[in-house]
Amino acid sequence: RRILDYSATVINQMLQYERGQFEGGSPLVKPVPVGALEMLPANSYRDVPSSNYNTKFVHVSTNKIKCSVNALAWTPGGRRLLTGCQSGEFTLWNGMCFNFETIIQAHQKPVQSMQWTHNENWLISGDDEGTIQYWTTTLNKAKQIPTAHRESVRDLSFSPSDAKFASGSDDTTVKIWDFGEGKVEQQLSGHGGDVKGVSWHPKSALVASCSKDSMIKLWDPKSGKCLTNLHGHKSTVMCLDWNRNGHWILSGARDQSLKIFDIRMMKQFQTYKGQNKDITSLCWHPVHEDLFVSGGYDGSVLYWLASNPVHQAEVRNAHETAVRGMAWHPMGHVIATCSHDNSTKFWGRTRPGDTYREKPKYEETSYMPTVGLNVPQSLQVGGRSKGGVIPGLGPRTGGAG
Repeated sequence: RRILDYSATVINQMLQYERGQFEGGSPLVKPVPVGALEMLPANSYRDVPSSNYNTKFVHVSTNKIKCSVNALAWTPGGRRLLTGCQSGEFTLWNGMCFNFETIIQAHQKPVQSMQWTHNENWLISGDDEGTIQYWTTTLNKAKQIPTAHRESVRDLSFSPSDAKFASGSDDTTVKIWDFGEGKVEQQLSGHGGDVKGVSWHPKSALVASCSKDSMIKLWDPKSGKCLTNLHGHKSTVMCLDWNRNGHWILSGARDQSLKIFDIRMMKQFQTYKGQNKDITSLCWHPVHEDLFVSGGYDGSVLYWLASNPVHQAEVRNAHETAVRGMAWHPMGHVIATCSHDNSTKFWGRTRPGDTYREKPKYEETSYMPTVGLNVPQSLQVGGRSKGGVIPGLGPRTGGAG
C-alpha cells in the first residue's frame, strides 16, 4: 500500500525557514529522482503551480457493498476523507494510507452534498429527499431539517461567518438558512430549472447559483433579490465555485466548457475547452490561487491555470464514469475524486524526474521505499537528466499514457 506522509516535507520546510533559505522566493527542486527527498509542502511552491498537477495515481478505495459515491469532503486537518454514498452512508477513509476506518448510516436516501463550516466545528449534509442534517466533528447527528426542500439538495455553502448557509435544490429554489435556529430566512426563486450548484462569496454577502436554465445568478441573501444574471454557457451549468480572491466565479457546464467570470467587470474572463464530455465537478486549489481542476462525465480529470485556456495536465481515464466530486487535501498535496463507478481515488504530486504523464507500466514496476517516499526503481537508474524538469512538467516520452 502506498502511503503519502507529509510530515517529512513539513520538517524540511521548518528547517529551511530556520536557515533563512526562503529569501529568494520559491525553493528550487532538483529535476532528478533523489530530489523527492527534499520536497516541501505545496505552500512552499506558491510561484510554481505546476508542482501540484496531481496526475500520479496513489490509491483506490471502494466500499464493501458497492454503490455510487456522490459527495466527499476532507475532515478538519485532513486526517480523514469523508464520502457520501448512494446508499445514504458516510464512509471514513484514512487520509495518509487511505484504508477504511468506519461507516455509518447517515441518511435514508442517497447523500448528494456535504459541507464543513469555516470554523471546522460542524458538518451539514443533504440528501435526495430534501433533508438537511447537522453533524458534529465526531459524526454524531445534532439536528435534522426533514423538509428543507421538496426535492434533492444538490449543493450547500456557508457564509464567511458560519451564521448562515445556502442550499440549492432540484425544486428550482435556493434557500438561505439561519444555521443556529435551522430556519429559512429567504427563499430565492427565479431559476427556470433544477439548481445544480450554489456558492457563498468568501468575504461578502453575495450568493451565486447555477441551474439547468444555463444561467448563473447572483443574489443578495439579505433581501432575497436577484442582482444580476451571467450568461455564457449554452447548456445546463452543473457546478460553480468562488475563487478565494473573491473576484472570480468558476463554472462548468454540459456544453463541455469551463468559464471564469470576473464580477468586478461583470464580464467573462476566460473560456476553457478540453473536456470531451459534460463538466460534472470542479475545484480550486487551496494554495495556488490560479490553479483549478475539473472532472468530466467520461471520467477524465484535467488541470488548468486561470491565465491559460489550454489544460496543463490530464488524467483521461481517471474513472470509468462521471466524476461526481473532488476535494483537495487542506495541505494541497493530494486530491480525492469520487465517481459513479463506485470508487474514491486519491492522486498525488508527481516526483522530481517523473514524466509529464505517468505511464501505466509504472504501476507494474516494483517500488523501493526511500525514506517514506515511493520512488519507482525505473527512475533510480539513469542519473541526472539533461535539462531542468519542473515536477509535473517533464518532457513527454512515447505515446499518450
